[in-house]
Amino acid sequence: MRGPNRRQMYAEQTRADLVTAARKLFVDNGFADTSVEAVTGAALVSKGTFYHHFPDKKAMFAELYTELLEQVGALSDETSEAVRAMPDGSAMTAVSNLAYVFLRRTIDDPLHRELMAQAPSVLGERYRQINDAVAQPPIERLLTALAERGDLKPDVPVATTARLLLAGLCEGNQIIAAATDRESALTRTFRAISLLMSGLAAEGVSATVDLNQGLPDSADA
Repeated sequence: MRGPNRRQMYAEQTRADLVTAARKLFVDNGFADTSVEAVTGAALVSKGTFYHHFPDKKAMFAELYTELLEQVGALSDETSEAVRAMPDGSAMTAVSNLAYVFLRRTIDDPLHRELMAQAPSVLGERYRQINDAVAQPPIERLLTALAERGDLKPDVPVATTARLLLAGLCEGNQIIAAATDRESALTRTFRAISLLMSGLAAEGVSATVDLNQGLPDSADA
């Protein structure tokens, strides 16, 4: 099979340069204050080149947001696989760890924080569509793995619960991003999410993590 030719390689590199420039500008200036000219200037390409790869600035943002959710989804799927091999009673804690990782990124990763904060207003209805298509299925798979182990209450509606959990996590990112003291906001938000998850757990299964005692190593992913 023949590999990509020089023109294809150049096009791929140009697109990558545009995306790299947009990532930094969206973080530093926000979507509204980032022009197409600013992106093309940072990437050292023409506006025509930009429109060859993207129909508009919003499409570029949507691609970056989708890429972010795919990364989080991959972590969720890794947790699903790990859950299937865990001893009884520990799987829900692993899910709490995953929720903490997602929320923690709002503090540690400026790109995550800014994309999550800006996505609802920038993308409008497309925001919900991307969440439903990209982020919700991995959460459903994780909940299914827990249900198969008997770690969830038997009447938990998986699809509806996945959607509500995702909405809670996304709102949690908004709360943390807007807070003056983000560490305190993270602690409060994670506590609230953990309490919600406790309501899903089967009798005798713990879903909470004591942050004062630290999280297991899996939370450092």
